[in-house]
Parts: sequence; structure tokens; C-alpha cells
Amino acid sequence: MDTLIKKFFSYSVITFFISALFAGCTSSRLIDTWKDEAYRPAPSKNVLVIAINSNKAKRRLWEKTFVDAFKDNNINAVPSYKYYPNDSPEEKDIPDLFKNNFDRIVVIQMLSQEEKRYHVPATMYYQPWGFRRWYGMWHSALYVPGYVEKERVTQIETTVWEPGEDGKMIWSGTTESVNPDSPQQFSKDVSS
Repeated sequence: MDTLIKKFFSYSVITFFISALFAGCTSSRLIDTWKDEAYRPAPSKNVLVIAINSNKAKRRLWEKTFVDAFKDNNINAVPSYKYYPNDSPEEKDIPDLFKNNFDRIVVIQMLSQEEKRYHVPATMYYQPWGFRRWYGMWHSALYVPGYVEKERVTQIETTVWEPGEDGKMIWSGTTESVNPDSPQQFSKDVSS
């Protein structure tokens, strides 16, 4: 009976660590992109980064992360909170923003966030034991109860604009992230 308890405990610990490992992982992937076919690439010298978010701290975090990613690639970038400290500029403001000598504007906004639940069914393991272990006459049963696994799926849209009469969108991409826990790591994943 003592081995049955040890086996149950070891299966429980393994199950816990595996579910904790998957619950704590953030995975971001680009799921959809669009590109203006008429666009001809030109080097960017001055980029404005706009994160549309009502939470001022998160907005600044996202903009700073993207600005840092641009600077790592030797592109001058400026966060929009330097020009609009209280609220993010809206899409209708984009033509006016190009008057500040920006050759690109990057807009980041959350499209959706939903929680998905998956039921993992209960499992029964059988283990032969005792003197007759090799003959399979007696078995002990180990029951691992079912549980519900939750995932939070967040979609972020990133668009790139260039100067034009009303501003011209040249690229758009949607990133899907599963279980984004740390805002810093989440923004780094999406910006990369």
C-alpha cells in the first residue's frame, strides 16, 4: 500500500509541474499579415510608435518596448506619449502626425482577449504488484482526477503607416499570444 501512495504522489507532482509549465508559458506568433502590393520599401529614419490603450502605464510600456526594438535596429523612434501624454492619438489624427517629420507611424492595439477552457479527463493507471506481479494476477489502481485547463488568448494588431493624403497603411499584422502573464515579456514577444 505504501508504494501505491508513493506512485499517486509522484503522478500528482508530475501532473502539477507539467500543467504549471504550460500555464506559465507565453507563446506569441504572427497569424495574419497584409502588405500593400504597390508599396516600394524605403529606409525609415524617424518612426512614431502609438499604442492604443486606455491604461497609461501599459501604453507607455508597449510604446517603449517598440521604440527600443527600433533603436536596436538603428532606426530613430519616438513614443507617442511625448506628444500626447494623456490619451493615445486616434487613427483620424495620423495625417496631422506626419507634419512632425515622421516617415512611418506604427500603431499597436489589442483586438481581442478571450479565455478558453479545456477539460482533461480523469485517468486510471493499473500497476501489477505483489508476489504475482510477473503473472499479472493482482493489480493496484491509481486514479488521477480530471481537471480544467485554462488558456488566455490575446490578439494584437500592429499597423504601419506612411505619409499620404489621409495617411496610407502599408502593412498590418495580427499576433496571437497564449497566456501572456508578464506585460514586459508579452510586449517584447510581439515587438520582435
